[in-house]
Amino acid sequence: MDKYIIRHIDRLMLDANNYRFIDNKDYKVVIESEISEKRIQDRTYNLLVGKNEENISDLIVSFKANGILKLDPIQVKELPNNNFLVIEGNRRTAALKFLYEQFKRGNDVGKLEESDFKSVELVLISDESPVQHLITMGLHHISGKKKWSPVNQAQLIHDLRYKHSLSEEDICNSLAITKHNFRRSLRILSLIERYKNSDYGDQFQTNMFSIFEEIIKKVEIKNWLDWNDIEMIPGNLINEEKLFSWISKEETIERNDDGSEQEIIKEPIITKSHEIRELSKFISEPKAVEQMEESRSITAGFVLSDAVGESRLRNAMDNINKEVQTAFQFSEFMTEDEYLKVTKLRDKLDKLIPSSNSNIELLERNSSIYFSEVQNHFTSINIVHYRKLIDIRLNNLKQVNIFVGGNNSGKTSMLELFYLFTRLNNFQSIIDLERFRGRFYQDFPTKWFDKIFVENISLEAEFNSKHCSLSIEKEETTENIEKSHYLNSIKTDANINGDNFSSTIHLFNNKDPELYFEKSQYLCNSTFSSPYRYDGSLLKKAHAKAIQEKYFDEIISFIRLKMDSSIEKIEMVSIENESRFMVSSSKIPYAIDITKYGEGLQRVFEIALLMGFSKNGIICIDELDSALHKSLLIDFTDFIQRFAEKFNVQVFLSTHSKECIDAFVQNDFPDEELIAYALSEENNKIKCLFLEGNKLKQLVESINIDIR
Repeated sequence: MDKYIIRHIDRLMLDANNYRFIDNKDYKVVIESEISEKRIQDRTYNLLVGKNEENISDLIVSFKANGILKLDPIQVKELPNNNFLVIEGNRRTAALKFLYEQFKRGNDVGKLEESDFKSVELVLISDESPVQHLITMGLHHISGKKKWSPVNQAQLIHDLRYKHSLSEEDICNSLAITKHNFRRSLRILSLIERYKNSDYGDQFQTNMFSIFEEIIKKVEIKNWLDWNDIEMIPGNLINEEKLFSWISKEETIERNDDGSEQEIIKEPIITKSHEIRELSKFISEPKAVEQMEESRSITAGFVLSDAVGESRLRNAMDNINKEVQTAFQFSEFMTEDEYLKVTKLRDKLDKLIPSSNSNIELLERNSSIYFSEVQNHFTSINIVHYRKLIDIRLNNLKQVNIFVGGNNSGKTSMLELFYLFTRLNNFQSIIDLERFRGRFYQDFPTKWFDKIFVENISLEAEFNSKHCSLSIEKEETTENIEKSHYLNSIKTDANINGDNFSSTIHLFNNKDPELYFEKSQYLCNSTFSSPYRYDGSLLKKAHAKAIQEKYFDEIISFIRLKMDSSIEKIEMVSIENESRFMVSSSKIPYAIDITKYGEGLQRVFEIALLMGFSKNGIICIDELDSALHKSLLIDFTDFIQRFAEKFNVQVFLSTHSKECIDAFVQNDFPDEELIAYALSEENNKIKCLFLEGNKLKQLVESINIDIR
C-alpha cells in the first residue's frame, strides 16, 4: 500500500531510464544496481537539466516564487542501498537538486528554506508492477497535460505491447487513447526504427517525428512504399531507401577543375512535415520526382506536377479574397488611376465566371463523397469524447434512431456528432455547428471560436462495413508560420479504412484564419434540421433536387392531405433577387410567403425536402415534435420512415415528447429498423439505454412506458 514519507533530497536518485531520454543520442540503458552511481546520476541530472538549466527553468521560477506545492507529490520506490528511485517527478527532483546547490552556495532560492531540501514529502510506491508503472507514466505524459515528445510516447506504447505483452484493448483503455492512434503510433515508431537502422540512422532527431507521422498518414506515400500496415514494413525497399535519402543530409565527393577531390554535404530535400504532403501530390510522377532529386527542392518537383495548377489557383483565389478586403478598408485613399486599375481587374475577373448559372458550385470548395454506394450506414459508434458525452458505445444503430431525455441531457450533442462525423475533415461544418450554438448568424469572430473550442473531439464508428475514426484537436502548431497575433490551431484528422483525410486551420486575432488541406472529403450526404437554425441556401438546393428527381409533388400531397387541403402549390420565386418559397392557396387570391404560415407547416416542408436531399446518407432532426400538433405525429413519423426507406436515409432524431415516441410505434410502418435511446445523467456522467422497435412497441402498448 502506498504511503507518505519524508527524505533528504540527496537520497533521491533520478531515473536514468526515464522515457523522456529515449530520443537523446547520449541515452544508454542502465541496470538498477548501477543507478545510484555518481557518474550515472550526474549524466541523468545533466540530461534533465539541459544547457543553462533550459529544461527546468519553469520549475526553478515556480519553486522560488511559490515554494514546494504538495498538490502533486514526487513518487518513489525504495532501492536496496536505502536510497529512493524517482518514479514520477524527475524534472521536479532535478530542479530541487539544482536549487539545493544554489542554497549551499548562499545564492537566492526565493521562498525555499533548508527544511524544504532536507524533508522532501514523497509517496512511496510499494507494490507497483513494471506494467502499472508504465501506465502511470503514460497517463501523465501521453493522455495528461505534461506530455512527452511524440517519439517517447510511441516508445512507451510499443514497450507495453511487445515487452510486457499487453493487449491492444488493454493499452487503449488504460491510457485513454483510441485504437487508431495506438496503431498509428506503432507504425510510425516502426518506420523510425527502420530509419535508425539505415545508413542515415545517426541523423535522426526528435523533431523529425512529424515527418514520419505524415508519411504513415499519406495513402499515396504508403502505396508508393508498398507499405504493409499489419507487418509494419514496406514491400518496396528501393523506394524506402530513396525516401530516407530525401529526409537526410547527403555526403558526396566531387572533383574540382584541377582534379582534386572535394567533399560536399547536401542538405535534406525534406525538412518539414508539410513537405511530405506536397510530395504525396506528385510521388507517382517520375519526371517530377527526378526534377526534385536533381534540384534537391520540393518546389521544383511540385512545379512539374499536374497538382501545381490546382494549388496555385487555390492560393491565387485566397490572396484575391484577402487583398480585396484590405482594399475595402482603405478605399477612402483611392485615386482616379486606382479606380481605373480596379475596373480593369473587374473585367478580368468577370471572364473567370462561367456564363451558365449551373456552374456556380465551382466557386465553392466542394467536398467529394467517399462512398459511391451505401448499404449499411452507421451500425455502431464509440463516442470517446464529444462535449459532455464521454465513453459511450452504441452498437445497435438502426435506420431510425430516436434519442430522448430531459433538457441538457446531450440529445442535440448526440445528433451533432453523427452529422460532424459524416463531414470528416470539412472545417466549414465544424464552424457552422459552433456558429449556430453561439447564435451567430452573420459574422463569426475568430476569438469566439478559439474561446469556445476547449475540448478535443474523438469518435470511432463502423459505417458501410468500414472502420472509421474522427479526431478534432486544438494545439499550438509547430509549423513555420507567421506567429504575429497567432491564437491557436485546430486540426481535424479523419480515417476511413486506412485512408487519411486531414485539415488544419490556424486562428489569428487580427486576420482571417488560414486553412490548409489536401482534399476535403465527406463520408456521405448529410443534413441537420433544427427549429433553432435555418439554412436558406441548403433548402434551395434540396428543392431543386426534389423537382429534378420528381418527388416534390409527393411532399406537397402530404401537406395538402394531412395539414391544409386548400394549398395548391409551393413554388420558389425570385423577388428583387431574393429567392423565396411562395404558397398558393384556394382561400387566398394571391400567393403568400411560406413564413406567413405556421411553424409546423414550415418544419414539415423543410424536413421532407432534406430527407430526399440526404439520399444514401443521414439526416439529423433536432426536436422533431417542435411546432407540430400531436394529431399529426403518427402520419408524419410514417412519412419519415417511408422516405427513409425510399431514399436509403439513416435518421437520427431527438425529442422530449412521449407522444412522439408513441407515434413511431403506433404508425403502420414496420418497426424492425426502429430503436430508441434514453439519455440520462448519473453521477455527472451521461448514460445511454436503448429499446429496439418491436420490444419498444410492445412496452408502449402494454404498459404505456415512458422511457424519458
